[in-house]
Amino acid sequence: MGDVVQLVGDFEVLETLGSGAAGSAYKARNRETGEMVAVKLMHERMASQPDIQNRFVREVSVLQKLDHPNVVRYVDCGLDDGRIYLAMEWVEFGSLDSVLSRRGTLPWREAVEVAMQICSGLEHAHSKGIIHRDLKPANLFLSSDGLVKIGDFGLARDADLHRLTVTGNTVGSCRYMAPEQVRGEDVLTGAVDIYALGCLLYRMLSGRAPFDGATIIEIFEAHLYTDIPLIDGPRGDRPQALDDLVTLMLTKDVSQRPGQASEVHEALAAILAGEKVAEEFTPAVQPESAEATPEEQPAEPTDPEPNLTQRLMSGQPPAEARTPNLRIVLIVVGLAVLIGVVVWIAQNR
Repeated sequence: MGDVVQLVGDFEVLETLGSGAAGSAYKARNRETGEMVAVKLMHERMASQPDIQNRFVREVSVLQKLDHPNVVRYVDCGLDDGRIYLAMEWVEFGSLDSVLSRRGTLPWREAVEVAMQICSGLEHAHSKGIIHRDLKPANLFLSSDGLVKIGDFGLARDADLHRLTVTGNTVGSCRYMAPEQVRGEDVLTGAVDIYALGCLLYRMLSGRAPFDGATIIEIFEAHLYTDIPLIDGPRGDRPQALDDLVTLMLTKDVSQRPGQASEVHEALAAILAGEKVAEEFTPAVQPESAEATPEEQPAEPTDPEPNLTQRLMSGQPPAEARTPNLRIVLIVVGLAVLIGVVVWIAQNR
């Protein structure tokens, strides 16, 4: 049973969101401003564990450097009775994981819109020398204004904070880990996040992860050695270019995989617009500093009425998919004309 917590720093706890080995998460309210926040609080028994402390400090340090609509916003941090806490913006509609658990798959246009917003957040993070390393549905949150926000940077690699970087170890969620992560390579690039995004796209389109198994070892071996499977389910009107891009993002050889989130974003936008996708992508480079690469402008929600979050939560298809069938329209118009003619004849006899 977890600790009963009523106050964390300046925040009044309203609800327990969950508890893990390292700490607990709460929905809380700032007692002075009334702002709603999500608070992570380290377990008291973990206060003497350097690895757990490092994870909390790493996430605080990373979030303080990031400021983007597609990244969960840092609010505050501090010590509460000797335990580290981190307060972040409250994102109202939970995680993408809950949507996928309920819906199974997403229409390809919605999946692309989700991926484009993730790309925007990754562009910003990578421009600051930060690699997430743990992208998965449970770490992607949906706001009421239709934005997808990347959260949980506890395993992130910050090029400017090597002392907080886990090296030589396998870190991340096994179904979304790039082969170079599985091998525990010391030198990682933004291409690990591109690979994870490829796994996410595959999951959204097919209802399952591209590489799976009964044990972690089996999943790791699949990432390393198994050919990329075809996306399951009926194709419908899903463009072949989208399948080809997902396959390229899941390439095991990091030198052949797209390495720039901005280029993946452009390719997804082209697919959504029915335009030709670029044939070549720039490979990833090791981030050198917080100012290593230029930052792209944040992406605006593609379809604000209804917005992406509303469609994800309701299962409502995008406007394009709701366009009436032309044949039905012609039949309705023809009937209206026929009725008008009959009425005119009756009035002029």
